[in-house]
Amino acid sequence: MSHRTHPQQAVEACEQGAMCIDDRPGHAVTLLHLRLAHLHPEGWSDAVVERSRHDGAIELRRWSDGSALRLWHHVDRRDLLVPGSLVSVHERYGVLAAGEHRLNVAAR
Repeated sequence: MSHRTHPQQAVEACEQGAMCIDDRPGHAVTLLHLRLAHLHPEGWSDAVVERSRHDGAIELRRWSDGSALRLWHHVDRRDLLVPGSLVSVHERYGVLAAGEHRLNVAAR
């Protein structure tokens, strides 16, 4: 028996963050993204969180050259992405690593 997800169910799950089933950039991180990022370690960049906003906007400063990086995640993660904290980001696969957490992020 197959289960179909109706559009309204997907929207409601996405609004609850941890239950998000949408795999578009900035939503739920998939095992495929994690695996690809793991297989391409040269793509990771270390950064410092400059700002994280309630609307999901994330502003980072690359450790290597000081350039700005603006990302987006569909859930407010100000609890995790505190200004001054160190993170790593794999821009090619849209994965942000903050401690033990992995987020799917979209470039802004």
